[in-house]
Amino acid sequence: MTGHSSHASIKGFFMKFSRTLLAVFFLTNTAFAKEDGFNIGTVDMQRIILTVDEGKEARSKLEAEIKAKESEFLKQKQELDKMNKDWKDQSPLLSEEARIRKQQEFQEKFVQLRNSEMEFQAEIKKKENQETQKIAVKVSGLVTTLADEKKLDAVFETNSSGLMYAKQRVDLTEDVIKKYNASSPVKPSESKEKKPDPNS
Repeated sequence: MTGHSSHASIKGFFMKFSRTLLAVFFLTNTAFAKEDGFNIGTVDMQRIILTVDEGKEARSKLEAEIKAKESEFLKQKQELDKMNKDWKDQSPLLSEEARIRKQQEFQEKFVQLRNSEMEFQAEIKKKENQETQKIAVKVSGLVTTLADEKKLDAVFETNSSGLMYAKQRVDLTEDVIKKYNASSPVKPSESKEKKPDPNS
């Protein structure tokens, strides 16, 4: 698991998973559209999840967790590389039994490391899933409120609805982001250093 691929996978997961959360969000039965026009709203879930403060904070924490774990895995890989090199250098001097024992020891540690990496990836994916679902639930409520305020007949998710064109369309994305951040403020991370007061 490399740093670049891990960080890219976080962003990719949020974007991919968001497409399934608000696929087509109908507020009223489309069969009863108004005679004077069918007012359609759109919401870009990808942008919302990647933009709201709560989403940014969640990704920041996951990236920090991944970075720390990657450092631990790298150290273990380096130890395995040294073990493998030592085994090869000492192999001519070892008995057949000793060579087999050292080879088995290396293979066991290698398998343990691979299992640890896969377990960690599954854990990160689960956390990403939970954070995204939490945001999606709040967004759904905000979309309902905004659609009612703007007298919309239906709201589609931009990336998954298949909607290519709508003459009368209202993009709620920016309004949702503003309302989301206002209703779910994120406290500054304790790890962030406070900026010095220029007046002090």
